[in-house]
Amino acid sequence: MKTAGHKRPGPGDTGRGIPGARSSEATLRAFTLIEIMIVVGLIAIAMSAAIPAFVSAQNKQPMRVALQGLLEACATARAQAILRGAIVELRIRPQDYTFDVTPAGAGGGSAAGAARPEPKAGEGHSVFSLKLPTEVGIEELAINFQLLKDAEAVAVRFRPNGTSDEFTVVLRSLHGELRKITLDPVTARADFEVMR
Repeated sequence: MKTAGHKRPGPGDTGRGIPGARSSEATLRAFTLIEIMIVVGLIAIAMSAAIPAFVSAQNKQPMRVALQGLLEACATARAQAILRGAIVELRIRPQDYTFDVTPAGAGGGSAAGAARPEPKAGEGHSVFSLKLPTEVGIEELAINFQLLKDAEAVAVRFRPNGTSDEFTVVLRSLHGELRKITLDPVTARADFEVMR
């Protein structure tokens, strides 16, 4: 039985005229100028939203660097005191914004946390050094509950039994960020708190 209007495809037939059949000829389609402009516009909108967030994240990086560096300095001082079996000091020069982890000198007879001069050559070398980024400063510094922000040089002592002096420092960035770092004197472990 033959149906009118439909014919069977033959071996040389390309399928043109049969609904749903694919053509063997490739059809090429290009983007129009309007479509390209729309895509470029969408990319520009996405970038304008992403760039301020990226810049803001970069501006907050100095506080992160300072915070991580100070936490690492405390952890290094604690570890060195335990490994060496001797007192190790975290020496701070608040006016220079520097922190150095140094084995305690033989002549270190002053009270823990009191202001001390820098060690003389040969008295001990720094195990770890940190200078705060220029965008970060010291808002508050206390050792054994004494405010020492204006001192020339101070030291936090870490003991071989895993204890330390009481230590609190508040860092402030130019962007108004405040981070408070404290040492637990029983375990000599540092922790931080976001104040703003």
